[in-house]
Amino acid sequence: MKYTAAIIIILISLFFNRDKNHFNIENNKGAYKLVSPQGKAFFSLGVTHIGALTYPNSMPLFKNKYENRWDLAAKEIHKNLMGWEFNTAGYGAPKALRQLIPFMMPCQPLVENSSWLDKRGFSYADIFDAAVQKTILDKLEQMTSVKDNPNLIGYYWTDMPMWNLKTSKEKFGTNWVEYIKNLPKNSAGRMRYEAYKKNCALSQRMPTEEGFLIIIAREYYQLIGTHTRKLDPNALIFGERYAMNRVPISVLKEALPYIDVVSIQPNDCSFNKNYFRNLHQITKKPILICDHQCSFPTETHKHTMWKQLDDQTVAANSYKDYIEAAVKEPYLIGYHRCQYIDRYNPKNDLLKQGMVREDGTVYEPYTKIVTTSNKAVKAIFDKNRH
Repeated sequence: MKYTAAIIIILISLFFNRDKNHFNIENNKGAYKLVSPQGKAFFSLGVTHIGALTYPNSMPLFKNKYENRWDLAAKEIHKNLMGWEFNTAGYGAPKALRQLIPFMMPCQPLVENSSWLDKRGFSYADIFDAAVQKTILDKLEQMTSVKDNPNLIGYYWTDMPMWNLKTSKEKFGTNWVEYIKNLPKNSAGRMRYEAYKKNCALSQRMPTEEGFLIIIAREYYQLIGTHTRKLDPNALIFGERYAMNRVPISVLKEALPYIDVVSIQPNDCSFNKNYFRNLHQITKKPILICDHQCSFPTETHKHTMWKQLDDQTVAANSYKDYIEAAVKEPYLIGYHRCQYIDRYNPKNDLLKQGMVREDGTVYEPYTKIVTTSNKAVKAIFDKNRH
């Protein structure tokens, strides 16, 4: 990787000039831990997508029980999270809840290349184009508008970006390199690609899609990394939320100078110790499991997102085994469960499962087992990393 000396100096200066009255990460001989502004070390146990109460539309529960008021909903949600031994809200927390609990702020999307989009909504962007860059920087400014909130832990960029050339081509019929190659000849991206080919010819090497993908990643991460740090030097940067096994290591390496943590969304129900250890060995960064769960069928919904297990008890015990294995890895700084409340999508007959049903009733015995598990994880963390 090649970075200008000026950029490296700027990043180092911004890092060491952080205000210590914000969330930070400490590293004691390879044992990483998040530390609150009050100096308390903790393993982040969070729940994501809490804003689903009103997204994509307001649920009847929000209208009837909470009178369409997030201040009322946030109080009960906060009480539940604390009662279940969670300590953060992950990402997707509404403004009212962000006043009550530590949270992550997302910027979704910087580029419309998330793997969960359909073909109509999915697209790449000419990251070399000045107008595109300005649009992205404007989004970052909006994201950092929360920087004065003392509960802010840090920022995420795009969710589950499609960097893998082969997987992107198979799912969406194109990839980022192919997109750039097919731009008009006078476009910024196409001219950058032609310059890459010329440089390859001069150095007597073959141009490859993998080689130009690294150039795209370098341009992209330098742009968003330096600007995010400039806008808010004090918050942690958790980078993009990568799907497990989908991001090319060559791309991830381009992000490393600009991020504090590698954020991963696993795709199975057993903790893959070898994968995470290898990833940490390569990146030398702490890792956050930023969005994950294992689901179970209900009386009204047979089909659920994520890998489905037999029932509540099996799913809850899987959660227990997973987070207890995770906290024992010294480079892992947290686990965030996907979804607070059920949201059913009739278009694909799929339930995005929470810990609370759509009517507000809590899943039991699931939450009891989760509560006991979270409490045990906190004890393991305190024993092993203090």
